Amino acid sequence: MFVIEARGVRKTYGDGEARVEALRGVNVQVRQGERVAIMGPSGSGKSTLLSLLGGIDVPTQGQILLEGVDLASLDDDRRTIMRRRRIGFIFQSFNLLPTLSAEENVALPLELDGMPSAEARRRAIVAMDMVEISHRRTHIPSTLSGGEQQRVAIARALVIEPALLLADEPTGNLDSVNGQRVTNLLRKLVDEQQNTIVMVTHDQGVAAQANRLISFRDGLVESEEHQAHVGLRRPVLMTGR
Repeated sequence: MFVIEARGVRKTYGDGEARVEALRGVNVQVRQGERVAIMGPSGSGKSTLLSLLGGIDVPTQGQILLEGVDLASLDDDRRTIMRRRRIGFIFQSFNLLPTLSAEENVALPLELDGMPSAEARRRAIVAMDMVEISHRRTHIPSTLSGGEQQRVAIARALVIEPALLLADEPTGNLDSVNGQRVTNLLRKLVDEQQNTIVMVTHDQGVAAQANRLISFRDGLVESEEHQAHVGLRRPVLMTGR
């Protein structure tokens, strides 16, 4: 079974002359332990696909299957629970709460899901250890560098032990040194932890570290490249037309 799968996905916005087809029939399958990079010009549909894979939006037509469950078939409450428990999000802008410490930011998703604070904090420290940021756990975001904030954000995504990590331009707000460090960290998560990551990026260096590179144009998959030098574990199927 695929971790995440898009079947015949179309997404349309607006009506009449204002109608825009953001996605025009896309099929994507991602297995456990893959790192997939999605690239393409602005308006190509890549960010729309990411929001659908994350259950933030639903397709106009087609299915988004997370561990075999069609997200579009769920009501808003059940889709929110699925998203909160099975999908970790990593954003370009970090999205950390400024008044909370790093540890509190990482523990927050678990506490919002009803986990006792002590257990949530314990798991937060474990996740922060994984990304080598636990030594900064008492610091608030404004006292952390951009690279440190992004590692806290990655720990927050990991703490729920997600089936899928979705990253939207994870190095977009970082300098080249910190960007490379985050890139190496994400690759390590795949290699050592068997995490499954789908990311949108404009950074060729980030994309080069992926198992698979998918290029979008005009709402369709323009090309797909398996990058064997990264160590693709299993063949993956994908079509975009």
